[in-house]
Amino acid sequence: MEKEIDKKGIFKALIFALLLAFVGIGILGWQYRRMESEQLPALEERLEQKSAEAILERFMHARIQKNEKAAMSYLNERSVEGAAEGMFLLLNNMERYEILSGENTSDNEYRYLVKIYEEGGMNDFIEIIILVKILDQYYIDSVQIAG
Repeated sequence: MEKEIDKKGIFKALIFALLLAFVGIGILGWQYRRMESEQLPALEERLEQKSAEAILERFMHARIQKNEKAAMSYLNERSVEGAAEGMFLLLNNMERYEILSGENTSDNEYRYLVKIYEEGGMNDFIEIIILVKILDQYYIDSVQIAG
């Protein structure tokens, strides 16, 4: 008779341990989903912004190096037309630049304020550069001189 009671006690302990494990897994799953829904979009946004900034950096370096072909490769059709119409100079006496700010204006679009330092330091100015994502790549959509 005692052996049956011990078996029932062991069986009850095993059932209790399994139920406790399932409750623990459920709680951890709930916390993970909550964390994922809050933090994953923020991480994706940061990655998108870094991707856009990398294109902006390459574009600006090509302009500083006066490499027109390389700089043109970062422009979309709209900005190529803007450069052809003289809305902005693709190449000038740019010595260096500084990204003052950047913001996400809509899905797959970023707006940056970039200060351009020209050689001699007399004609520094700020450009507003908008990048848009086409398929999986960011391109310069427009360049405007601020002010």
